[in-house]
Amino acid sequence: MNIRIARVCAVVALLAAAAVPCVPADSDRGRESDYAWRNVEIVGGGYVPGIVFNTTEPGLVYARTDIGGAYRWNARTKRWVPLLDSVGWTNWGLAGVDSLATDPVDPDRVYALAGTYTNSWDPNNGAVLRSRDRGRTWRVSPLPFKVGGNMPGRNICA
Repeated sequence: MNIRIARVCAVVALLAAAAVPCVPADSDRGRESDYAWRNVEIVGGGYVPGIVFNTTEPGLVYARTDIGGAYRWNARTKRWVPLLDSVGWTNWGLAGVDSLATDPVDPDRVYALAGTYTNSWDPNNGAVLRSRDRGRTWRVSPLPFKVGGNMPGRNICA
């Protein structure tokens, strides 16, 4: 029990130390007014096994994650836009994206092969998601088999 408490204390100390900014020795630099303090945004989760570029529209980029959905890069805001925030408790498996494709002819179309696990304990089958508006809305085509966005081999990009 004491070892566990010591480990927790060590992690807390490291996190506290990491939160303190390094201040340059030069007295004219490093003042609080020289920093632009803001929150750190943590979006989605999991591993990002694929980044997909549209071949006909420069700057149109998508990312897929193993358990955290799919994202589209917004060059204007310089942020990743979540595309599967509509996934909830009843269809949670669709947050695992095994594959993602953007249409080279119609840049507004994007497709995702979704499903998180192929294990027997997961009652859900996979689905093909289709969007005509760059992932703002989706049509779902259920599949008769499981898809494993969070299974071994998810880092193998084709």
